[in-house]
Amino acid sequence: MSDRPAPNVRVVPGGPLIVEGVPLTRLERRDGVWALTAALDTGTEYALCRCGGSSGLPFCDREEPYGCFDEDTPTGALPKPFAWELPDGRRPEIALKPNGPVRLTGGVPIRDATSGVVVDAGERVSLCRCGASRCQPLCDGSHKIVVYREPV
Repeated sequence: MSDRPAPNVRVVPGGPLIVEGVPLTRLERRDGVWALTAALDTGTEYALCRCGGSSGLPFCDREEPYGCFDEDTPTGALPKPFAWELPDGRRPEIALKPNGPVRLTGGVPIRDATSGVVVDAGERVSLCRCGASRCQPLCDGSHKIVVYREPV
């Protein structure tokens, strides 16, 4: 039996993604192809920044109740499914695309942390981590406009 809790992602309104039981990796481009790097050491629960303002990116450096940014009610249309190859979708996994979204696979339920309502539980979901998406918590590509950049 695994020590890891059931895969779960909670979206804190105006705050981070609270992730339980889902391993975290980074994506990097190798010879023109996206590849997974080694898993990051996160423990069983961790908070991923959604506003882009944390000094400890990709992790949120604030404490509860967070209040990282003013999150408006989604006004944009749901994005078309993004075409991407990694992670493979066979198991719950999160991969961080450099200067881009959180890529979640494996049908992990994404719930509003306040209401518990399931936001999405698709097989492959791209989640915002720049804070500018008009369809939070989903990524709509706004990171390309606001020029979201992670520190190296």
